[in-house]
Amino acid sequence: MKDSGILFVDDDILFLALLRECFMQRGIVIQCAENGEDALQMIQQRPFALLLTDLQMPGMDGLELAGKARKLMPDLPIVLCTGAVTPEVCALAEEIGIAQVVRKPIRFSELFAIVGNIVSLQQTENLLKISPLEESLAPA
Repeated sequence: MKDSGILFVDDDILFLALLRECFMQRGIVIQCAENGEDALQMIQQRPFALLLTDLQMPGMDGLELAGKARKLMPDLPIVLCTGAVTPEVCALAEEIGIAQVVRKPIRFSELFAIVGNIVSLQQTENLLKISPLEESLAPA
């Protein structure tokens, strides 16, 4: 199944609406969830190319969401956005395998660059993967 887009998770619905509009202006359709539970349901329904999540949300926080999402999609790139970038948060993020921790507030230009870099890297890695059939057909 092909990865089908970018999922943003934040309990600030105005921020999500602004994100959706900014990405749409660049021709990028994103999916949004207001909490971790909704995000996990969305991930179970279809794969995503990238997950960006806020750290501090009611109920399930971004680190817990990242850990659970990682179990569903082990190769899913995850970016954690937070106003509280601490050594502890960075250590936990590294344990989970979060690709990047970003300090809030974030400029949209910076966010577009992060998304572009991660998605581009992921596409490059996918191109470099050789299937067992292709490998068996390769000249020795």
